[in-house]
Amino acid sequence: MASDGYETPEQAVLAGGGWPVGMATVVGLRVSGNEARVWLLTNDRPRFEKYECVCFRENGRWHEVYGSGGFSLVTPREVRKSAAAIEARFNR
Repeated sequence: MASDGYETPEQAVLAGGGWPVGMATVVGLRVSGNEARVWLLTNDRPRFEKYECVCFRENGRWHEVYGSGGFSLVTPREVRKSAAAIEARFNR
């Protein structure tokens, strides 16, 4: 993990979180001031797992605070739709 943080919230989650390449796909991002939420589908094929991370920005660099399995109740509709579209492509 980069102790000085990352340029973007997505980098903080993917690189900082230690996800192996191809095992996590960002399906949504919301930034509000110095806080960001990043939504992922994890695994490289079905059965995908939904995952949500919260990041904060300090000194212009992003850090992941925590992540949890599943999407929370505040997950935007467009994020859910994006995740569902990816899952549907694999379930044909």
